[in-house]
Amino acid sequence: MAEIINITPYSKIENRQLGVCEIVISEGEFKGKDYKAGRSTFVFENCDFTKIIIKNTESIDFKDISICFSSCFIRDITVERFESENISLSFFSSIISGNINDFSIRSIIINNCLIASLFLQYQKKVQISCTEENIFPKKWKPIFDRMEIPSIEEFLQTKQSIFINHSEEINIYGSSKQKELRSGLYRREYESAKDMKIGYYLTDEQKSLLQINLSITYSNNVRDLNTNIKNLNLNSLSISGNAKGNISIEQLRINGFYIFDFSTEKEALLYSISPYRMDSKLSIHKSNLDNTSFDNIDISGFSIVSLYRSRFAKSHFSSCEFPQKTIDYERFQPIENVQYPNDKPENYYKDQYEVFLQLKQSLEETGNYFEALKLKAITKEALRKVESVPKSDKLILRLNYWSNKHSLSISRPFYGLLIFSILFYLLYLLSIDRIFISTEFDWTLVGHYFSFIDITHKKDFLIPKNEFNIWSLTIDFLNKIVTGFFIYQFIAAFRKYGKK
Repeated sequence: MAEIINITPYSKIENRQLGVCEIVISEGEFKGKDYKAGRSTFVFENCDFTKIIIKNTESIDFKDISICFSSCFIRDITVERFESENISLSFFSSIISGNINDFSIRSIIINNCLIASLFLQYQKKVQISCTEENIFPKKWKPIFDRMEIPSIEEFLQTKQSIFINHSEEINIYGSSKQKELRSGLYRREYESAKDMKIGYYLTDEQKSLLQINLSITYSNNVRDLNTNIKNLNLNSLSISGNAKGNISIEQLRINGFYIFDFSTEKEALLYSISPYRMDSKLSIHKSNLDNTSFDNIDISGFSIVSLYRSRFAKSHFSSCEFPQKTIDYERFQPIENVQYPNDKPENYYKDQYEVFLQLKQSLEETGNYFEALKLKAITKEALRKVESVPKSDKLILRLNYWSNKHSLSISRPFYGLLIFSILFYLLYLLSIDRIFISTEFDWTLVGHYFSFIDITHKKDFLIPKNEFNIWSLTIDFLNKIVTGFFIYQFIAAFRKYGKK
């Protein structure tokens, strides 16, 4: 049986150990009460709840009704249907779990809370913030003592899961005002409250311990307006559904970024995102990212990049970090489930080829020819691994990679030309008895070498026709083919930035 908690406007309930509680917000409590701007209507401070059920069964004529939980431990919170649309919920420096599912709530504000597992569904406005300048040890110490947490490091490693589904406005952000790169305890200036005079800045090591998992799902039934996520350390971020508003995801350090069954009608901006662990993953699964901009994304830092059956040929890539070496592109794996990288589909290399082709096209559209050329070479290498490609075409692709790395390398054809032309020239001289014989070396043969590598030279550039033999003619003919091939590959690599 739930305990009914009687509350009156502009009152505070504090230092209570409560079990299963029911909070009923009714119109009668507001009779004769005046609205007080800047103050929370109901405040719970330093309270423990096994479960909270919040009810509102009648419309209340009051400007704004706010319910605030500060330094509370809420094991389970449930919000049933609200009749009034002027009620908002706020949580500060608390531990929260539960399910809040009601489109009538005006807004939900969460600041510096440990969210063990929280579902926020069908909300008008959700604001979640992690602001280091508002971490107060005196507020957290009572919670640590009650939960018998030995250290802040153990507390930070607690897994946090936030699910935001079918909501209109989403704002999630972190901030840090460490102008002097401070960490640990510090004394705050110009603060009158005793429990807010001492603040705490997390160290970089402590930030890396955070296990925040954020999942956002968009709905066809709710027209979302905007989503802003900025300046956070996240263990994972998952996005799915058909978004109708603008999306901005900026300045994240993230271990797992998962985009699946996703599309957007307006612009989605992904800016300054980088991984911070060795096993980081980026997965785009069955999504349409034609309206998405990737700006300053460290793609090369992810251990696995899965782009599975998605459209991104019209995406915009700028200032992104791609792998430097061709072999590192093997981490681009078109697999259905990024958690099981060994479960490759039947047409794995064909899918990989299509992925690289889309990336190349997108980079060309945005004028990033340097990375586009690299993707062009990698695309051809992926094509060579497709089983349905004829063996003759595979041979051509292999020769092109070996000779000039698909027009990327200018040194390969240059050294190939030197090595093979010198070898053929030595064989040619041997075939006409002009070298390795017991006579003094003829230094003019060095000058004739340059005539030999001229593919337009005549057969009698060195000896008269009556001294020709089958070996000299054959070697000369093969040399023209090989030399011409390397010259062409050299020119192709040299003009790689001039070709459209």
